[in-house]
Amino acid sequence: MTHIPYGGEALQSRQKIQWSVKLWDENDEEGQISTASFEMGLLKESDWKATWITGDYKVDRKKRYPVDCFRKKFLAENIRSARLYVTACGLYEGRINGAKVGTYVLMPGHTNYKKRVQYQTYDVTALLEPGENELTFQLADGWYRGSCGANALKNQYGTETKLLAQLEITDSQGRITRICTDGTWDWSNDGPIRFADNKDGEVYDANAVPSYSGKAKETVNPIVPVASNNVPVEEHETWSSALLTTPSGKHVLDFHQNIAGYLSFRVNAKRGQKIMLRFGEMLDENGEFTQKNIQITKKKCTTPLQQVVYTCKDGLNEYKTRFAIFGFQYVEVTMDGELFPEDFTAIAVYSSMERTGWVETSNKLLNRFLESTVWSTKNNHADLPTDCPTRERHGWAGDSGGGGAGQRPGCLL
Repeated sequence: MTHIPYGGEALQSRQKIQWSVKLWDENDEEGQISTASFEMGLLKESDWKATWITGDYKVDRKKRYPVDCFRKKFLAENIRSARLYVTACGLYEGRINGAKVGTYVLMPGHTNYKKRVQYQTYDVTALLEPGENELTFQLADGWYRGSCGANALKNQYGTETKLLAQLEITDSQGRITRICTDGTWDWSNDGPIRFADNKDGEVYDANAVPSYSGKAKETVNPIVPVASNNVPVEEHETWSSALLTTPSGKHVLDFHQNIAGYLSFRVNAKRGQKIMLRFGEMLDENGEFTQKNIQITKKKCTTPLQQVVYTCKDGLNEYKTRFAIFGFQYVEVTMDGELFPEDFTAIAVYSSMERTGWVETSNKLLNRFLESTVWSTKNNHADLPTDCPTRERHGWAGDSGGGGAGQRPGCLL
């Protein structure tokens, strides 16, 4: 018998559940008991003690803004466990004492924010230290306020990005201390990410450090957050590259695989030197880097740009894109100083789906086609099935033709 409904008492917020399963085979042979566990999240609106916060500025819907930076310092002692519940209208990245919270990217994911906002739960016990701690967040436009669709529509779900976070620390005596977003949090938007957009990329100044000189502004959201119920978007395969020089003398990195993701690099440089990265899927008929196959130009607006503009600091510069992913195999690099391809790594980013099937035949071309369909599936799942990782970045489950990184007619599994 399978699909047995749960018939016990109603489960409660934060409750830890352990359950066991025993199976019998077709010969009625009894198997061993398997045991697993899970922990309930925040089920009721009253569980949320945190307040939605946003940056302290008046939004002009025609303008784009730097990434918001929020900070809260607090004391913790006799730490037994800690859970961080967090969501946003926009995209967030959290850090505790400088260490990234969790392995997820592009959180809280893509939903119709006017109807559904998902939160994530993180076990952050290992990130806390006895004494003073620091919890920080960066908040970007994401799908909520950034450019979406083939024509790069902005403000599709709202104009005011906002953050909701609740850290619950349980001490050795069972007492719970809550660190909640509210108007006491420090805020500024003078950090290194000067611009972030799903489609257009990032502008990053390594010399900028958040001042946190202002305070967050409290705001409201009528939607009660619900727990995320899908697999997370995470980093996966990585690639090194071959350096190509095009007929016109441009430098292009070829990563040999069309992916959805971004780059990381480690470069020694001088303050003020520039690195310009442009991401694309192909070379044109003349062997030159091109984005024409993915771009739309209307009324002097070209989208997507798929680029990173990086301003260096003195010494070692380490960078990885946080709030954008691109569809690409090739990256055109324009930089002050010498280019070493080993300094750059491509990282695939997609929903962490479990692969359950493999097919291998005696026909090499057919095998390659089958592998391309797998990569098409990976490249076109960023929290939900997408039309492509280049142009629209929107949910799409009825594609008649397709496009983007690896997606062609008949390529979705």
